[in-house]
Amino acid sequence: SGIYRHVWLTVTNPLHIDENGVFITTSLPSKDTANVHLAISVKNNSPSASDANLVTTISDKDGKVIGKTENEIKIEANGISSVEQSFKIKSPSLWSVDSPVLYTAIVQVVSMGKVIDSYPVSLGVRTISFSATEGFLLNGVSMKMKGACIHHDNGLLGSATFDRAEERRIEVMKSNGYNAIRPSNNPPSKQFLDACDRLGMLVIDEAFDMWEHPKNPLDYSFYFKKNWKSDLESMILRDRNHPSVIFWSIGNEVYERADTSGVRIAKQLVSTVKSLDKNRPVT
Repeated sequence: SGIYRHVWLTVTNPLHIDENGVFITTSLPSKDTANVHLAISVKNNSPSASDANLVTTISDKDGKVIGKTENEIKIEANGISSVEQSFKIKSPSLWSVDSPVLYTAIVQVVSMGKVIDSYPVSLGVRTISFSATEGFLLNGVSMKMKGACIHHDNGLLGSATFDRAEERRIEVMKSNGYNAIRPSNNPPSKQFLDACDRLGMLVIDEAFDMWEHPKNPLDYSFYFKKNWKSDLESMILRDRNHPSVIFWSIGNEVYERADTSGVRIAKQLVSTVKSLDKNRPVT
């Protein structure tokens, strides 16, 4: 299909937040308090060490700043530094399918009083868990997933991603009683997941249609052995801040699930997923 999604060229200062370098997790130690944790990777592409401040603010859905923290950082030449930051939100508004409240975190690199990089991330405060007796629980409440599978194309519009078309799909699904979607066979667009966050749709985020065994000539099995790890890591790093995503899916209609190679491959895929996100189950 060619280039069917948006493409960006991002130009940065040599000292900047790494691509997909902000990972946000939330927890609810009590009904009145939410903990927000940020793991931030800052990159220095210059030939000398750099000093700066890492400043993060969190705003509520109305744009009101409800938290701010700052760290002094020093990063070696051509190096990467990992920084941990934490916030507490009092009386948090929880993200759910019926009330998809989003907060905004803005992470900034400040050098000599000047902002040289700014990285905004939407976040939803919510918990997910699974029980043999209660099934899926969102924010501690058992609920049924009423789901469907959707391919990446937009019908007569074709393969191209149009922001409004992605959003409209979620609106149509919600109006027909759905609360969960599996974007079939490969990672969905960022605009699709953004719409799921805003409108309150649960997502099973899927990486692959094929593993090593082909269905068709030159399908993904042709690339799997060489590219599976980098492709899977790319999806997890891009999508792990979306509150709508509740599962990672590592395959669809894969032939290997019926033999020992499936066990071997699945263990490799699950291990890679868990190295980047221990908070969601894998299917």
